[in-house]
Amino acid sequence: MPGVPLVSIVIPCRNEGPYLQQTLRSLLMAKTGISYEVIVVNDGSTDGCCDFLGARDYGVTCLQSSGMGVSGARNFGAGAASGEILCFCDAHLIFEDYWLDKLVAPIVHEEAELVCPGIASAANPQAIGYGVTWDDKLNWQWLYREPVKVTYVPLVPGACLMVRRDVFKDLNGFEKGFHVFGYDDQEFSLKAWLFGYRAAVAPGVKIIHVFRQKSPYPVSWLDLVHNMLRMAFLHFNQKRIGKAIEASKLHRGFGETLAGLLFSDVWAIRRSYLARRCYDDDWFMDHFGINF
Repeated sequence: MPGVPLVSIVIPCRNEGPYLQQTLRSLLMAKTGISYEVIVVNDGSTDGCCDFLGARDYGVTCLQSSGMGVSGARNFGAGAASGEILCFCDAHLIFEDYWLDKLVAPIVHEEAELVCPGIASAANPQAIGYGVTWDDKLNWQWLYREPVKVTYVPLVPGACLMVRRDVFKDLNGFEKGFHVFGYDDQEFSLKAWLFGYRAAVAPGVKIIHVFRQKSPYPVSWLDLVHNMLRMAFLHFNQKRIGKAIEASKLHRGFGETLAGLLFSDVWAIRRSYLARRCYDDDWFMDHFGINF
């Protein structure tokens, strides 16, 4: 595609077993007319999943970090990227020919600033999610209507998420106060909409994602509670913060988690966000028909 700047594909990984090697093989074999670089962030793997990257034929950059979590590893990889467009990918994907060309098109044509493909399950490739929304309890809900054109969605999944580098920088990257995993892509998408950017699913492109029943590294319920509440404190009004607290309070250790957030930097960041955002959370929920 003429005139498309370099794309930096950032792949955070931790204990991916054979999946990372499969993902890179698929990525490097997929046909494309786009120039790209690949950056793998090995975030403290203990299973040797990145050892093969010493081989020259892969031609990727492998950065070493230690337990930064998904948000931190993505930010770390983005900091080493050279491209004007960033594409964050999980380490357990299978790509089709020209996926990159189709995914970058809405950004190049200025139809959206954040873009995702359709994401199919490796176990059932006919089950394809085209972006994500929330239900009335703030639970993740795939959108299953296949788009025939660039279609705006509330949330784009971090399994494969493309964004302009300048927009990523303006959004201050993925939330730096999150633990391990969870709500990273949801908070990033929400923040983008509130700051006046657009998130969309690109038509005619899908990737296959391996959905695992168990995480290859420890993630506790309190990590998820921390991240969800931090997102709420950063972006929601008082009523929605109250609903988020009510939904979380039965988890053991909730009080300490809540206290930690109350005495954190969350309020200073919230003030800076509220001062510069274009829309509030009422607008977002109304715009996408989310009853939370």
